[in-house]
Amino acid sequence: MSESKDEKGSELEKKLSYKAEFAWSKYSDEQKNAARILAQDYLVFLKETRTERERVAFAERLAQGKGFRQLELGNSAEPLKPGEKVYYINRGKNIALFVIGEAPMTQRHHFIGAHGDFPRIDLKIHPLYEKDGFALFKTHYYGGIKKYQYATVPLVLTGVMVKKDGEVVKIDVGSEPDDPVFIIPDLLIHLARTFQGNRKAFDTIKAEEMNALAGALQIGDDKAKDRFKLNVLSILNEKYGITEDDFHSAELSLVPTIPPRYIGLDKSLIGGAGQDDGSCTFLAVRALLDMTAGATPYTTGVGIFDKEETGSNGPTGAQSSWIRAVIADIAARTGVKESLTNMNLVFSATRMISADVTAALDPSFGGVHDPQTAAMAGKGVVVEKYSGSGGKHGTNDATAEYLGYVRRVFNDAKVPFQFGTLGQVDAGGGGTIAMFFAQAFNCDVVDCGVPVLNMHSPYEVTHIADLYSGYLAYQAFLSAK
Repeated sequence: MSESKDEKGSELEKKLSYKAEFAWSKYSDEQKNAARILAQDYLVFLKETRTERERVAFAERLAQGKGFRQLELGNSAEPLKPGEKVYYINRGKNIALFVIGEAPMTQRHHFIGAHGDFPRIDLKIHPLYEKDGFALFKTHYYGGIKKYQYATVPLVLTGVMVKKDGEVVKIDVGSEPDDPVFIIPDLLIHLARTFQGNRKAFDTIKAEEMNALAGALQIGDDKAKDRFKLNVLSILNEKYGITEDDFHSAELSLVPTIPPRYIGLDKSLIGGAGQDDGSCTFLAVRALLDMTAGATPYTTGVGIFDKEETGSNGPTGAQSSWIRAVIADIAARTGVKESLTNMNLVFSATRMISADVTAALDPSFGGVHDPQTAAMAGKGVVVEKYSGSGGKHGTNDATAEYLGYVRRVFNDAKVPFQFGTLGQVDAGGGGTIAMFFAQAFNCDVVDCGVPVLNMHSPYEVTHIADLYSGYLAYQAFLSAK
């Protein structure tokens, strides 16, 4: 029986038109099994890493298991040979890992940058107070969030406090099954109509109303003035040896404690907090560590950065000079003669991917997307020529030549991928670290990451086919000849 015209389709259309296909149907059985294993490892990563410090420590543990050794800036000029594996750490919040290649870094080298931070609730510098029979923490949200989404969600208190003698104390309350958790209460529906009903959605709960419950029992000392607050301080002092003054030198966050899980009967999706940009962080690190042992044609690296959600500022953000110092150190150790000209050549010879997520087309809110350019969950990792907002403000906008290069690398490696943008032009937008590297290094860089539903919420969603596609894409890019 011959094919009908509809079944066969237009051969000319197939030849000339572009259409991204769903990635799962393109994977072999072996690849599907590998994708399932990767997804399981990713669930462990999401469960164990709730802050940028924990993500850097996680990457360091994996790297050490693969034979990477730590280097310090300025401590020595020990030369590095092709095939050696090294890493650098900055303030516990940045890590940069490298496999040394054969070619000089003035010729070419590959680098993937991702960010380890994600939207959350931070404690204010003087957070603990009592009111109306409760001890409460005052908070300051970090990054762009819909504030109401974080109310009534169980939260873990995690981070570090530095005591006046310099001792660093790790705080973690809520991670263990028997631990208490924290919560930002919301107004009951019975009384919310007149009080919250006329507020715009973004102000349903205002920033100064995001106060977390920390306790509700008085301490036995009836001479104390603030007995609810003092009871909480007493518990913290007994467990960690800290006092209220130690909050002034602390980094403490409240992060969702809902465990990451598969979503859907077919286990096709993964839900959990921090997938922007935990997904790309995990995939980039794994792609580098899983590369075949031995020297690569070009030096390859992966870096994790902090503060992306607040502008990439500070000594641990992508705008910091730290990564320039690291790459200059690697170049010097691999034989590049130190001079301003040579260092500029090294920086501009960088071929880079900014590994960051983008919005997946939401089936319930398609009106904010441009269906012609929207990324779809399940169709593979997304290459974004530009991000930013409105008239391309706050973007890198990769060159056509570099996009052609990335296309060739992915196509040659048979990576399922798609092109996309965040949403409609005037609907909103967001930026990545790409523009900072393009400016500081004078190098080619493009955004490439996993599409995400519920981005910046306490429970983001990714597709396992896209996660595996991202892994394949990053590995293809790092090992490109």
